[in-house]
Amino acid sequence: MRRNKATITPLALVVLAGSLTGCWGNRSEEPPVHIIWNMDFQARWDAQEKTDMFEDGRIMRAPVEGTVARGFLKEDDLLWRGRGFDGRLADELPASIELDAELLERGRERYDIYCSPCHDHSGRGQGPTTLRGGGFKVAPANLHQERLLPMPLGYFYEIITEGKMPNMLPYAAQIPVEDRWAIAVWVRALQIYGKDKDWAGAVVAADASDAPDPSGAVAPAANKEGSR
Repeated sequence: MRRNKATITPLALVVLAGSLTGCWGNRSEEPPVHIIWNMDFQARWDAQEKTDMFEDGRIMRAPVEGTVARGFLKEDDLLWRGRGFDGRLADELPASIELDAELLERGRERYDIYCSPCHDHSGRGQGPTTLRGGGFKVAPANLHQERLLPMPLGYFYEIITEGKMPNMLPYAAQIPVEDRWAIAVWVRALQIYGKDKDWAGAVVAADASDAPDPSGAVAPAANKEGSR
């Protein structure tokens, strides 16, 4: 019996202590009881807080020069920049992107959304924005002109990514990387489709029906890199 009492007494004290700490946060006119001081009063700062610890007075420190966030290294030059190991614009798709009907359909869809307002559905540069409000001082490029036919896929990817100032703004913020490649493939399909249609010198506004069917579009052919 004595042994049981000796065991129960410490347990009762633990329960009592737990009950007292359970009252933490209740309204009281008395100062709070700080059982563990170093947890209640930590040597830390909140975001954007001022401090005298550093010369610039900011507690938030800038990343070390050259720091790259996880997942943003972008070491694949072909995928992210459209260039091969030699630094030249590539005329092939990255290994992670497969050329199939689904890619062509995605490219057609994204092209129609982002590109056709200026370049029209067939790529002849006669989109609806060129016919309203006086058009553009510099007309959108006809993607079938002889200068652009030999351009590699990486060229169109780069133009979408970086733009071609002052005529075209970059679309990197609006179009994800994979969709940029899909659009580049669709541009190549348009060029192949319009090769025998004299679209290089077309001046008539194109209709959406002029564009090829993505399910039967021809795959991109290999071309050499040309000059801009």
